[in-house]
Amino acid sequence: MACARRIRSNTPLAALTGLNEPVFVEAAQALALRVLREGGTSDQARIDHAFRLCTSRSPTDEERAVLIRLLALQRQRIADGWLNARQISTGDSEKLPAIAPGATPQDAAAWTIVARVLLNLDETIIKG
Repeated sequence: MACARRIRSNTPLAALTGLNEPVFVEAAQALALRVLREGGTSDQARIDHAFRLCTSRSPTDEERAVLIRLLALQRQRIADGWLNARQISTGDSEKLPAIAPGATPQDAAAWTIVARVLLNLDETIIKG
């Protein structure tokens, strides 16, 4: 049976189902690399670009600030050794991501986490 429209859900199970889907993880990894390649050189420009790609609008100042804090927190967790940058950005702890010039595997991992958040927004999943 096909479903033309997904009913909006605020349950954690709906979000977890999407977050754990292999296709969703790969999409987040690809979005992160695209943002690093096309989004400019500053975190703010990259956030604006990623947000527009996902929601077709610019983020509000509050949304941008939340995403900048998330990015900084994830970079710190990676730097402190709590997260494996290669595992997050490629799914393989031995493999390096194909990153844009000037970017690092740590950037790819932090942006992959931000991309997972953006791709899981109701506004991204449900258009209209």
